[in-house]
Amino acid sequence: MKIGIFWHFQNQIIGIAHDFDLSDQDSLGLIDSAYIHVKYWEEFRNQIAELRHIEYEEIPRGRVIYNSLSNKTIVYMDAKLFKKRIAKQIAVFFELNFDDVIWQKDPHYKT
Repeated sequence: MKIGIFWHFQNQIIGIAHDFDLSDQDSLGLIDSAYIHVKYWEEFRNQIAELRHIEYEEIPRGRVIYNSLSNKTIVYMDAKLFKKRIAKQIAVFFELNFDDVIWQKDPHYKT
């Protein structure tokens, strides 16, 4: 199980999935990734030619965090990504147990 940030581009998940430490939880028991979409977009733009002229907020994206109190992963994402096929791709990318995930639409990630 990992946390991080992601985009859905050309029918695949790209992003940063990383391990976390339970001691990193905040006062609400949440563990969030320090990675920020806008900062790491440049790395992906340099790696994937098709992204060079696209801004980070133009592609559906989201964030995966962990709630240590409920022992659940929360995926906040663009409403456009609410398809079971895409959710399964996200679960595989972040090594998540699909049934232990809370899927949330988030207007912050609207494209």
